[in-house]
Amino acid sequence: MQKMVRKKTWSRSNLTLVCGKCTICERELLSNEGGWIINAEKKHFCHHYNNGLSCFDKYLNRGDNNVRQEIKR
Repeated sequence: MQKMVRKKTWSRSNLTLVCGKCTICERELLSNEGGWIINAEKKHFCHHYNNGLSCFDKYLNRGDNNVRQEIKR
């Protein structure tokens, strides 16, 4: 008769990886926290709101390169 043996699996419950830094505010983006965005240009942004805008919103609304106006054209 064989014993029931539990398969050994990799446990990542205590593992936290740094996935990148926010392009705007240089905040570390961690794997166990949500709330970050990577755009098509592979730029990283945090989604935490400072003064009503996230860093991604600040990127879209910045000065000469207003990305939202370019999309509407």
